[in-house]
Amino acid sequence: MLVKISNLSKYVGAKELLSQDEFAIYPREKIALIGRNGQGKSTLLRILCGEDKDFSGSLETKKGLSVILTRQEHLTDNTSTPMEYILESLPHYKHHLAIIEKYEAGDHSDMHSYTDAVGYFSDHGYYYVKDIIIETLKDFQLNEEKISSSLHTLSGGEKRFVELVRVMYSQADLLLIDEPTNHMDYVGKEQFITWLNSSDEAMIVVTHDRDVLKHVDKIIELKDKKLHIFKGNYDHYLKQNATSTTNSVIQYQNQLKRLDDAKKKVDWGLQMRSKSKDWKIRYDHWLRDYEKLKEETVKPSFWIDQESKEMMDKDVADSYHKFKEKNINIKLAQNKERVSELLAIRHLSLGYNKPLFTEKNFIIKSGERIYIKGRNGAGKSTLVRTIIATYKNQEPKAKIFEGEIKPGVILRIGEYEQEISTKYLPLSLGQAIKEAYKENGTDVEDAFAKRIMAQYLFDTVLEFNQPVGTLSGGQKARFQIIKMLSNNPNLLILDEPTNHLDLPSIEELENALQAFEGGILYISHDNYFIKKMGGDVLEI
Repeated sequence: MLVKISNLSKYVGAKELLSQDEFAIYPREKIALIGRNGQGKSTLLRILCGEDKDFSGSLETKKGLSVILTRQEHLTDNTSTPMEYILESLPHYKHHLAIIEKYEAGDHSDMHSYTDAVGYFSDHGYYYVKDIIIETLKDFQLNEEKISSSLHTLSGGEKRFVELVRVMYSQADLLLIDEPTNHMDYVGKEQFITWLNSSDEAMIVVTHDRDVLKHVDKIIELKDKKLHIFKGNYDHYLKQNATSTTNSVIQYQNQLKRLDDAKKKVDWGLQMRSKSKDWKIRYDHWLRDYEKLKEETVKPSFWIDQESKEMMDKDVADSYHKFKEKNINIKLAQNKERVSELLAIRHLSLGYNKPLFTEKNFIIKSGERIYIKGRNGAGKSTLVRTIIATYKNQEPKAKIFEGEIKPGVILRIGEYEQEISTKYLPLSLGQAIKEAYKENGTDVEDAFAKRIMAQYLFDTVLEFNQPVGTLSGGQKARFQIIKMLSNNPNLLILDEPTNHLDLPSIEELENALQAFEGGILYISHDNYFIKKMGGDVLEI
């Protein structure tokens, strides 16, 4: 056993976030941690790595346990290069390197330490570790220039990759990894999954990437303050979750019936208690039973994937829909106009100093989907940004060397960006929603913005005035959907829309997009999402 938690209770203010009797992590376990936004996944990671000590209960760890947690915020002002930063996390690397360099520079005063250092370097593969790290960084789309640059000059996605590589080569006993595949292209994801399968270290990966969930041996779902453990990968989780949720629905329905019966007894006893002392005793007894049963009847959080729902018994399915956990509610307006040509790309050659790609052609019409496939840096986002600029009659940053981008006569584009535009970050969420609508020619009041917030599971009281920049990744993703739909679009352009969303939200998004009558142009490295969306492939 590496870590054992007993009688854990964690409060944030007056709210209890976590309450777990027992939980243990064992060597070589590959665990995925899933759960809705705000359930406490990141808090649990900080507790496990020793950062958060403000909890009750016990945390036992194996003697000498080494734990490492991915993070990103502290890289903002870091002037180290990626290589320097990663090597700092290798155990005793700098210490033994200094001894070796000193000896090989001519100081032979400590032959014993030199021999130990050489042995340590050899045993831990440190003589060739730099080359391996460089190749891994390249797999994650960092070129030689980026690898030799200061960390603070890298983009958010590039910093995430550096942080992930640091954890991969840290040789820690327990790796705690938060959303590793966001911003990764399909080659980088394959590289990460290959490493995941071959790694000897135990790890907990916070992710809702179903491609990754297929390769873990245990999934832990954090809901209702508890850790619900499912042995096996994503396919096993879906089956077990469907069974346990069905049982929970039936159990909850039975509890409600018992509660209703108990309430009828109390109501009857209330009418009869004045008739005799015996009736008074009965009433008091029934009331105590009712109050106890009422306290014990707590609605669990229910979610079952769509395929499993379709296989449920009708009565149970009706109860599930009645009691299921509230999800985001994506309302895509169904446009009556069927536009024969929303957007046309003809013989397009696009780039900066030189073309990133040439001779690209496609036409997208109402109801059609086009999947833009390619590695990071190939020009996918450049194409999308240039389409948007052309649509808005703005000068694109990229240069059109040949060909044309021709928007249709009736075209309204809704865009989902990987990262929120910086102009929204200092605004409160309420202001940002109103601003998104205003940019599309519609002035909306606070009441309208709050209705939209509620539709996307935001707290209209606590989060209306919260700055967008302080929202979680999942909350920012939900704002992106709100912004995307603010102009009643007939063409959606999506750049990695499933990043940061939890499983129920991903499914709701997929269902809404499948029913959308307009066109969809999308970039994704989520194989489940790609299979659902389908469409023609534009490879760059």
